[in-house]
Amino acid sequence: MTNFKQIEENLKKEAKKLLEAGSVAVVLAYTKGADEKHPQPFAAKKADDVANIIFNEYCNHNLARYIVRYAPGTKIAVAVKAADSRAVVVLIQEEKIKRENLILLGIPVSGMKNQKTGEIIDEKTTGGLTNPVVYDVLLGEEIHTGKPVSPYTVLEQYEKMDKDARFAFWKAQFDKCIRCYACRKACPMCYCDPCFIDQTKPRWADKSPQSHGNLMYHLTRFQHLAGRCIDCGECTRACPVDIPLYLFHKKVAKDCEEMFKQAAGMKIEDKLVMVDFRVEDSDKILE
Repeated sequence: MTNFKQIEENLKKEAKKLLEAGSVAVVLAYTKGADEKHPQPFAAKKADDVANIIFNEYCNHNLARYIVRYAPGTKIAVAVKAADSRAVVVLIQEEKIKRENLILLGIPVSGMKNQKTGEIIDEKTTGGLTNPVVYDVLLGEEIHTGKPVSPYTVLEQYEKMDKDARFAFWKAQFDKCIRCYACRKACPMCYCDPCFIDQTKPRWADKSPQSHGNLMYHLTRFQHLAGRCIDCGECTRACPVDIPLYLFHKKVAKDCEEMFKQAAGMKIEDKLVMVDFRVEDSDKILE
């Protein structure tokens, strides 16, 4: 079992050391929210702020989402779980941030919980990983659970549907959408400003919560995340009407991995699959 209190103490210790030494301008971590189940992202900018840092099984927010909000060149320390570290890798690959400006405080963890349901989320939205893929300081012992868990097991029922059933399923889900854009705000890969849906010249889609506009928004966003989604599940947990967005992302991620033999955000030296063209690549995507 993960010792959450020990990780919290180690996180505070490293954060205080970095801020006192002036090694970073800010440490991105977590602090108390309305209650234990709703911690919130926190930016510690001075050593005294460290007392407010916490870490528990509900600290799911992907802190990579906030790195791009700081000016280029800002020295930042950030607490990263497995999926968070994969997001950092993609942001480095896309040249949104530079590795030399980051100190990654790695958190090996299993047993994270969904704030809404209290259920363990490891097998649904952590890509089957428990250890960060890149870090500078590891805040706990690496977790070795034996045989890796496939992140795609949860797709079994979905993949049994034929195309008509899938379309009906997603239409029903998207019809619930109230266009709050919480999914976009929670996603570390949704950093475009303005987003395509906010463009007025040209106008890509209707922003009101209507069936056709909802379909346009979500399908376009899904495709923008092809080969980039790092399976943190934040979009689904942020959704106030509980649309299972992670299912579509996982399906696209599975197809990309099968075609290109590469999962998003695993190695900094990899090239993004949708911009790296190799003669041995599968042509299935064109069918």
